[in-house]
Amino acid sequence: MKLCEFKESPVHGNGIFAIADIEKHTVLFETHLLDSPLWVNIKPNCSYNHSRDNENCSSVTKGKVKFLVTLDDIKEGEELLVDYTKDGHLEQPQEGWVE
Repeated sequence: MKLCEFKESPVHGNGIFAIADIEKHTVLFETHLLDSPLWVNIKPNCSYNHSRDNENCSSVTKGKVKFLVTLDDIKEGEELLVDYTKDGHLEQPQEGWVE
């Protein structure tokens, strides 16, 4: 996770932030592994935050592994955000989570 760091988030608890500029469509790291029939979180790499309005990354499944991939160019210091509702295998937003 050389391009990112795990730290306190203004969105919700903790999150993952870019420590350098990152280009669009960059595969950042593994986030979950399939341990039939459940997906298992790889911590802290699964600790990005939910945002329907400001997502800049996506969860992409390749075989038995999910990866975090950037949807846009990410600026240094920017938090990595995903719309979890687009991947039914991920934990879904709970009441009180920032959208």
